[in-house]
Amino acid sequence: MNGIDAGRLLVFALDVKATPGRTGQSAEYARLVARYLSEETFRQLFDDILEGAGCSVTHASPETGLVLLAEADSAWAWPARSSDLPWGKKQKEEHRAARMLVVPALLAFIAPTAADLEDYVDDHTRLLPDVPVADLEDYIRQFALQQEAANPNPVGIDRPLWWHWVQLPQVRSAERSARTTSTYLVADVLDFLEEQHLAVRRDNRPLTETAYRPRRRLMAHYRDLFLHDLFADLQSFTTSNYERAENASNDEGNQS
Repeated sequence: MNGIDAGRLLVFALDVKATPGRTGQSAEYARLVARYLSEETFRQLFDDILEGAGCSVTHASPETGLVLLAEADSAWAWPARSSDLPWGKKQKEEHRAARMLVVPALLAFIAPTAADLEDYVDDHTRLLPDVPVADLEDYIRQFALQQEAANPNPVGIDRPLWWHWVQLPQVRSAERSARTTSTYLVADVLDFLEEQHLAVRRDNRPLTETAYRPRRRLMAHYRDLFLHDLFADLQSFTTSNYERAENASNDEGNQS
């Protein structure tokens, strides 16, 4: 029975749309997750199967289920080709590099501290906020401009991602297609996350005018990203923005 249940749990864990629940297949998933969390023998069996397939469990909870992390050579590695990613497609270098900045910026935008990150991943009563495309683009642009002010002329082949962002126009013009703007790149990456069931589009407005809500699974899956220097810089930028806004609010209150 352990082997059968481990196989069933693996099927659920590989389906990013599956979540534990109270009825039907969701209830079965919930039962298996409970076994994984509470029974050491069953958990060891399941983890051994994953190790043999080049995978590991990066997050497990009764609310989210299991989130798997696959090694690059695993049969379940995703994406199978880098071109499957929105920043891996054939396009200009600045477009590819700029797209790579969107996901870490999205996470830092909604979770500026380590405590916020852990709360969003572990506290399932805390709702993740909606993120308008325009607000996220402006956040990334302000971050890039701040980095540029501190280091105006980065040289070398491997220029930082923010440098590529400031090379892009923010909005379309008579000379530029909408698809070449940074606002479109943000919308395109967020739309890609929705296709992978890692974000939810909140309305039916045009792509560059809409808002998205990241799913908790996205944050759980990208825990390793939180240790990256770029993410730390984005968090610091977000925190300083909050502090400036709070100080400005306090000054206005004192004046009144």
